[in-house]
Amino acid sequence: MRASCTGRFILLLVGAHLAAFAAGCAPQFETLQTAVDGNSAEIQRLADEQTALRRDVTALLAMLRSGQGSGPDTDARLQANLSQILARLDQAASQQADNQEYMRNLSARVDLLTTRLGIPTLGEFKPPPPGGADLGALPEEGRALFNAAMADRGRGEFAAARQGFQDFLGRYPRSEQADDAAYWLAAMDADDGEHQGALERLQALLDRYPDSDRRSDALHKSVASAHALGRDDEARRLLGRLQAEFPGSEAAELAAALLSE
Repeated sequence: MRASCTGRFILLLVGAHLAAFAAGCAPQFETLQTAVDGNSAEIQRLADEQTALRRDVTALLAMLRSGQGSGPDTDARLQANLSQILARLDQAASQQADNQEYMRNLSARVDLLTTRLGIPTLGEFKPPPPGGADLGALPEEGRALFNAAMADRGRGEFAAARQGFQDFLGRYPRSEQADDAAYWLAAMDADDGEHQGALERLQALLDRYPDSDRRSDALHKSVASAHALGRDDEARRLLGRLQAEFPGSEAAELAAALLSE
């Protein structure tokens, strides 16, 4: 149950960031400060729960060592008390895990805001390996940064999402989710009508991540962007590539239907 110490350490770092850019990002600061304050209270509640659990366990151990009230009734009562303590421990552990994940995502959100002001982010205090993280070696901070960008996109905060994906690719260009970040940047370009930019991003994704599970989606999106630019010869060539690599796939069928309209 030492995770609360980690939460407090992250909280201190987040607090330092908030103090640094409070003047420049007042609305965002107020929202994040509220989140930090609420999480601080949650950390204290979990600490109090741990203290209560330790007290209960100490009392039970004292009873067992003294041999007081031995017998079936006492054994049944002890078992019931221990079961309750174990259930409380499981609940506290689950809440602590949720708290840690919340703080990682909050930390990543602060990173996104501070990056725009040129303030070093939490990740910059611990530089990534030269050349970016290797496949399968994505640290928790990287996952939190990616998840924060996805959450921003889901809420329709596309500027923040774009910044988040770009930051992620800059730090972890060879990680397991780099192709996903590249795809969503291209998709947002296409959604904004920036089809040339989308095509360039998608081609870079296909070249750099040939085994990506986003490959069929990227080819389908490429067909759509080429078609939107009026370059139907290019769109048909990309469609042929999609059909050759993923015959009978939904992506191929959708792209073919688009060109047949």
